[in-house]
Amino acid sequence: MNNAEREPWMSAELEAELKATAENDALSCTQIQEFVAKHSLDITKMKTFVDIIGLKVTGCQKLCA
Repeated sequence: MNNAEREPWMSAELEAELKATAENDALSCTQIQEFVAKHSLDITKMKTFVDIIGLKVTGCQKLCA
């Protein structure tokens, strides 16, 4: 189980958009990069967000870590 805490910026709206983008509960690293650019987010916090909402990352380029 993930012990990371959800941060205030991790809104239900952003979660819904990420989940709508995901295929088979997974997002590609490229999709995450595009999402970050679109919403002006910090990519280093995305792995935690994706983990919290129960999605997986494919083709990881280690940008979130």
